[in-house]
Amino acid sequence: MKNCIVGGMLLCAVPSYGQIYQGSTQLGTSMSLDITLNTNTDSVSMEFSGPSSGYYAVGFGGTGMTNTYTVVVNSNGTVQERKLGSYQGGNVLSASVAYNAVVTGGVRTAYIERARSGASGNHYTFSSNGGSINLIWAKGGTSFGNHGNSNRGFASINLVNQCNIPNTLLATQNICPGDSVQVFGQWISQPGFFYDTLLTTIGCDSVVEQSVQYTPAVYHILPTLTICQGDSAQIFGTWVTTATTLYDSLSTPAGCDSVVVQDVLINATVSNTMAVAELCAGDSVFYLDAWRTDTGTVVYNGVTALGCDSVVTGRVEYLPTVDTGSIWVGSFSDISVYVGLDTGATYYWFNCNTGAFVDTTIGADTLSPGNHFLQAPNTGYYAAIIVKPGYCSDTSACYLFYMDVPEYDYGISLSPIPTQKDLEITIDDFTGPVGYQLLSVSGRVLDTGILRSNSTLLDVRYYASGMYLLRLEDGRTIKWIKE
Repeated sequence: MKNCIVGGMLLCAVPSYGQIYQGSTQLGTSMSLDITLNTNTDSVSMEFSGPSSGYYAVGFGGTGMTNTYTVVVNSNGTVQERKLGSYQGGNVLSASVAYNAVVTGGVRTAYIERARSGASGNHYTFSSNGGSINLIWAKGGTSFGNHGNSNRGFASINLVNQCNIPNTLLATQNICPGDSVQVFGQWISQPGFFYDTLLTTIGCDSVVEQSVQYTPAVYHILPTLTICQGDSAQIFGTWVTTATTLYDSLSTPAGCDSVVVQDVLINATVSNTMAVAELCAGDSVFYLDAWRTDTGTVVYNGVTALGCDSVVTGRVEYLPTVDTGSIWVGSFSDISVYVGLDTGATYYWFNCNTGAFVDTTIGADTLSPGNHFLQAPNTGYYAAIIVKPGYCSDTSACYLFYMDVPEYDYGISLSPIPTQKDLEITIDDFTGPVGYQLLSVSGRVLDTGILRSNSTLLDVRYYASGMYLLRLEDGRTIKWIKE
């Protein structure tokens, strides 16, 4: 629609339009939430990311678990809306969302669409004015509610109006008295200010302002014309190849005579040399407008920002690779450690069983700060990723690291750790037969049985090397290692 102020006398009202509110927040260390609220469509869009290995959830408008509306993305990829009870899972609500999800690199990203207003009194209603929303969050295993204190918390998200867009001021249109110009589809013959209301790509209103004023019928300077070196342009019927200023006299249909001035500038061709790009063998680097995988001289023929020829020369070179022989595995008492021999390198931990980085503190020395003796995060198979400035990183072979497994306060001990054949289970407070399970670290049950004395010997010779769990029927759980 058109809105206008003509000659400072007539003001056309600007109606109120819908708004877009957006906000983002981080939930803990592995979850993120982005929300877009659109009052044009009275809808809410969420982009909700978390670990694909288990469920993750966020509650809206509450500061505790009791009676909070919660969206849960389950470990199997489905989504639920719940009304929590008193510090427990509560009830599943009728679905009011459209949902799909994508899993990449161990992260599940859920795309959720729903109405701004809740489908019932138990569904959360988002304010049409945006603003801050209190959040609770949690993540856990394969079933909802299986989380510990470190896997839950509080947060907030602030939905900010994205539609506070200032007026766009167009270049002033000049007319002679008695002449006219077309503005926003209307012919204008009087000076003044004119407005048009448009819609941006995200649905916000954008007001464009056009000023029209009379031109003194004496002198008119055209915008400066620039041409590239060696090119030409026709000005007032004359071909021009050098920098100059030309003049012409015109007359409008209404008799508004004016002298027109045209300046011509020359933009030179540019030649430049780029700094050397470095890459690792097998990798690629985006350099001079293309992905490069080979070394050597690169010549790029392009254009400058002004449209003139630009020749850029560069070179791609390989970086050297770090020496994976700069580490060895040492044994200290009842633990094993990495010993890094390259004082210029940094050593990261890599879990060979899960294929995940497990030490993101860039080789933090947990055994003796100030040297290169690095203790493994836990018993299991690990490798070292070696990083050194000016070198390509590389990964060592995988080694079994072990740490002492002492008797636990809750009365269970296992020996030997690690074991090759037999695993002896000792229960200090044994009062009668007790059921047990042997599980993988992912929670899969591998064997079950009954312990009928305070000391039992299990034959585990046929188990593959790695870490396992022993769980008693009363819930007590302890780790053990098979070599």
